[in-house]
Amino acid sequence: MGFTHGSYSEEVASSLRGMTTVEGPMLVVGTAPINMGDLSNVNKAQLITSTREAMEYFGGTGDISFTISEALDAALNLFNVKPIIAINVLDPTKHKKSETETNIAVVEGKCKLSKKGIMLSTVKIKKASQSEELQTDQYQLSFESTGEVVVEIFDSEILKIEATYDWLDPSMVTKLDIIGGIDPNTLERKGLECIDEVFTKYSMIPGTIIAPGYSHEAEIKAILEAKATRINSKYGTIAILDLPDDIKYGEAIQKKKELNFISENLIVCYGKGKLGDKIYHLSTLAAALMGQVDAGNSGVPYESPSNKNLKVQALVYKNAEGQYEELRLDEEQANLLNANGITTAIMRTNGFVLWGNRTSCYQPGGNNDPKDMWIPVKRMFKFLSNTIILNTAQDIDRPMTLARAHLIQNTINVFLAGLVSTGRLLGGRIEFKKEENSLSDMLEGKFKWHIYIGAVLPGETLHFIFEYDPTYQETFVEKMAA
Repeated sequence: MGFTHGSYSEEVASSLRGMTTVEGPMLVVGTAPINMGDLSNVNKAQLITSTREAMEYFGGTGDISFTISEALDAALNLFNVKPIIAINVLDPTKHKKSETETNIAVVEGKCKLSKKGIMLSTVKIKKASQSEELQTDQYQLSFESTGEVVVEIFDSEILKIEATYDWLDPSMVTKLDIIGGIDPNTLERKGLECIDEVFTKYSMIPGTIIAPGYSHEAEIKAILEAKATRINSKYGTIAILDLPDDIKYGEAIQKKKELNFISENLIVCYGKGKLGDKIYHLSTLAAALMGQVDAGNSGVPYESPSNKNLKVQALVYKNAEGQYEELRLDEEQANLLNANGITTAIMRTNGFVLWGNRTSCYQPGGNNDPKDMWIPVKRMFKFLSNTIILNTAQDIDRPMTLARAHLIQNTINVFLAGLVSTGRLLGGRIEFKKEENSLSDMLEGKFKWHIYIGAVLPGETLHFIFEYDPTYQETFVEKMAA
C-alpha cells in the first residue's frame, strides 16, 4: 500500500451467510386445450401463477378431460396453490383430426359445434347445401368456458350451416409423447425431458411431479422415477403415480407389484376423486394438497398430507362397463393398501381425506429405512439437499481455506437450528469428519461434510391403554364414610 494520510474503511466478507430456500411447485406433464390459449405452447415448461395465465397459456381450467386443465383446476380452484409448472405435449401439428358437420341448425342466430379442441383458424362455414363459403364478416366464433365453439350467424335468413375444421384430439397422445426426449435435429427437449429446463428458466425445483392419465404406464414410471432421483443431475423431488383406474380394490396390491411401482422416490395412488360430475386423478389431488400443506409451513415439506381434506366427495374406479363406480373403503381396507405402500382416500369425521404416509418402497419385505419409507421424511431429505446444493454453489472452485470451510459449516448449522426451533426438524447438525476426508481426496479438491438429520415423523398410530383402577373406589368409600 502506498503513502496514506487520513481515515479509510473497507469491507470484509461476513462470517455467516443466509440460506435461500428454493420454491418447489407442483409440475404436471400432460395435455391442454391450447386451441383456446397459446397454440405454440408445446413441450415448454410454463409457469402459471393465476387463472388468467392458465387461460392465456393453456386455455383455462374448464375442461378437465385435458390433464393439464385438471391439474390447474385442482391447484388453483380447489386448493388455491400456486405457482404451478405445466408442460403440454399435445401438438396441434400431429395430434389433430379433421371434421365436417352438416345440417347444423341455427337457432336465434347461433349454433354450437360438436367437438372440443377446435382450432378457430381452421374453421370454414358454409350455408347448408351450398358450396360457397361464408365470409368471415358474416359470422363470429367464440369459445364457451367448457371448450365448445359457438357460431353466431349475422344473416337471419340462414337457418342451417355446414362447418369443417381441425380439432385437437388428446386421445392421440401416446406414452412416447409424455416420455419425450431430445430432438436429434433441433436438440430441443420434449415431454418429461423439459423438466430439466425448470431451474434454468425459473430458479425453481419441482416439489412434486405428476403425469395424470399416463403415469400408470411402466415406461413412464421409469422416467418419472429417474427424474425424481436427479433433476439436472443434482436436484431431487418426488413423483406421484396412479395405478390404472380400472382395477378393483382387491387387485391393487398385485398390480403395484406387477408394474414394479416400488421406489422411495415414488408415491403410488389408488382410485380417483369425484366432485360433482368431475373426476380427478388422485395423483393430481395429492400433489395439490401437498402444495397447500407446504405453503402453510413456509414451503418446508415436513408435514404429511395424510388425513387432510381432499376437496372431493368420493373415491371411484372404472368398472367393467367403463362407468365410474364409488369405492367405499373403510379404514381397515385403506390400511391394507397403506401397508403395501399405496396411498388412497377415505371418508372420516374431517371429511374426505387422503390416507397414507408411506412411499411406494414400503411393503412386506421391502425398504423400511425411515428416510425412505415416510413421505414427509423423504421430501425433507430432498428439500434439505436441494437447499444446501443451491446455497453452496457459490463456493465451488473458490479457495477452500479454513475460513471458507468454517463459513460453509456454520451457515448450514444455523439453517438447521432454525428448522429445529420452528419444530420442522427434531434435530440437525453438520460435521467435517477426518475419516471421510482422505488426503488423496482433498488433494483432488474433494471435500465432504456429514449432515445428521432428525426428521419429524407423523403420528400414524395413536394407541391409548385403558385400565380400571380400583383405588378410586376405595377413595369413594372413604369419602362416603367420613
